[in-house]
Amino acid sequence: MLKRSIIIAVVICIPLAFYVASEYGKLEEVTFKGAVEKTMTDMEGDQAPKVIVVSKIEQLTGMDLVCLDANNEQFNVNYTGSEKPGVLTVGSTVRFVGHVHGGTTPTFHATQVYAP
Repeated sequence: MLKRSIIIAVVICIPLAFYVASEYGKLEEVTFKGAVEKTMTDMEGDQAPKVIVVSKIEQLTGMDLVCLDANNEQFNVNYTGSEKPGVLTVGSTVRFVGHVHGGTTPTFHATQVYAP
């Protein structure tokens, strides 16, 4: 009886776990303004939610970038992920994964970058 109960629990719980992970593990694609708004609506003390921002690189100085988002709004990016050869070039369009750091000039802190 215990063996049957364990098998039934496993058969039900594993697909449920995959469903929950797939639904709540998706990153939302937003503009920089949307990323700032998501940060502002979170509870104080919570970690800023990770999002994806598709942007065009305008300026590149080391790992500090100036980019344009889908609404052609300029914003600063601080990239701290591993260097991707050929991806981080002026004029290229990329997908940054990260979160916004507030302050007088909000900055997008990117930890991953992908070519779209």
